[in-house]
Amino acid sequence: MAPSANAAPAGAQSCYGSAETYFKPNGPRDYPAGDHLQSSGSCNDINIKPKTNRYVQVCIENIPEGTLECPDPDDFVYAAADQWTVVTYNVDPGTAFVFRFRSTAQSSGSWAA
Repeated sequence: MAPSANAAPAGAQSCYGSAETYFKPNGPRDYPAGDHLQSSGSCNDINIKPKTNRYVQVCIENIPEGTLECPDPDDFVYAAADQWTVVTYNVDPGTAFVFRFRSTAQSSGSWAA
């Protein structure tokens, strides 16, 4: 039987199979605020699937200094509601990062890295 046109590659299925949910309250632009997430190695990239359309970027934490290295402040990726979007490509397992949203509005959905 031929795969359907919507079938995701096996790597993507395994990557998204390890997805976690997130909830960012009104106010902060970073998720998680005051902490960081860590890439698992299940994905080569950092992906997000928000429940509503969002503009987002990924800031990588520089572990020795504890600072965030973010893209240009105007360089946000458009993530459509209920669709997986790659925000940052080619990330090593164990990379510490946060999602930075352009808006301070509440956001929720899933992420995989």
